[in-house]
Amino acid sequence: MKSIMQPYDRSRGSSCYLCQKLNGDCWDKYTEEHHAIGGTANRKLSEKYGLKVRLCIYHHREGPEAVHNNINNMRLLQKEAQIAFEQHYPDLSFSDIFGMNYLTEEDRKPHKDKIGQGFFLMEGDKS
Repeated sequence: MKSIMQPYDRSRGSSCYLCQKLNGDCWDKYTEEHHAIGGTANRKLSEKYGLKVRLCIYHHREGPEAVHNNINNMRLLQKEAQIAFEQHYPDLSFSDIFGMNYLTEEDRKPHKDKIGQGFFLMEGDKS
């Protein structure tokens, strides 16, 4: 299934989800697919429900900010995956399906600084 967290088109390259989120860097670069909720069973569920993003090597597996080396960045993706899941599948229970809840009550409160964040795929000239 396509990602519900990050639109991307392989024919145009892709940008790193965390480069965008953490640094405002939207440049296309080599990226790898990362399933936001890991583990043997949950990786398959991440695929099924579209909980995956594109990450550059530095943010995926090499470097101090890589999600496989940095628990804070891993948790950031897991929380955002849960938010995306709950918005996309309002009739399903994330915690029943994945056996985890990554969001605190504080995470669920609307924050003034969150307004306007995010990335949108803009339709361009297809000629």
